[in-house]
Amino acid sequence: MFEDEFVARDVRVVCADRPGYGESSPQPGRRREDWPSDVTALADHLGVERFGVMGLSSGGPYAVASAALAADRVAAAGVVSGVTDFGWPGAWNGYPETETTLMRIGDEAKGTEWCEARYGPDGSRFMETGVGELAPADQVALTDEAFATALMTSVREAFRQGVSGYAQDIVLQARPWSFDPSAIVAPVWILHGEADTLAPIAHGRHTGELIPGAKLVAWPDQGHISLIMKIPDLTADLVAPLR
Repeated sequence: MFEDEFVARDVRVVCADRPGYGESSPQPGRRREDWPSDVTALADHLGVERFGVMGLSSGGPYAVASAALAADRVAAAGVVSGVTDFGWPGAWNGYPETETTLMRIGDEAKGTEWCEARYGPDGSRFMETGVGELAPADQVALTDEAFATALMTSVREAFRQGVSGYAQDIVLQARPWSFDPSAIVAPVWILHGEADTLAPIAHGRHTGELIPGAKLVAWPDQGHISLIMKIPDLTADLVAPLR
């Protein structure tokens, strides 16, 4: 969707699916903290020594984990509309009930059964029932046909193997971070909309408090989905330390 914008900024972007999403092999029983080794293995395969990482929404903690656990490789990190550590009690306040229900199930297999019943085995009902109330800025963003089409294409690709990858991801999301974000030395940008209805602004603020020197950019009128439009500019910041 942003190819022209990335080219204009001379940024190479590689999007890796977490296990169970798209065509990425499932990893039953995986941990969030396993992800950085996958990222560095991909970078090795591509012949890239140092790189920036970015995570959107539930992917936010994976970017933070990568910056903490692969500090010698990660030059900068970005978190966009990201969830924070659910080991912090405040993370649950105001969080969408649908996902908190799934997180509290706490079991991958039972979580998959729950998702199949709610969204269908192929996840086809997810956008109808899984998103919840959106901020006005999100609703406006979805009136852009190209943006909406790209988003729906991404969602369908995520459910290529069914809902088990998503179920595992959200069950894992509930588990406290076992890494130390205060050990991060790379610059970190946290972008969050104050009108976000899916991941409250408190999540962005808390993550920012955990990481020394992190820069929190709070957008008063932005929601959860609308902030995706800010990603091209963020990528330019993430590669700046490499130049």
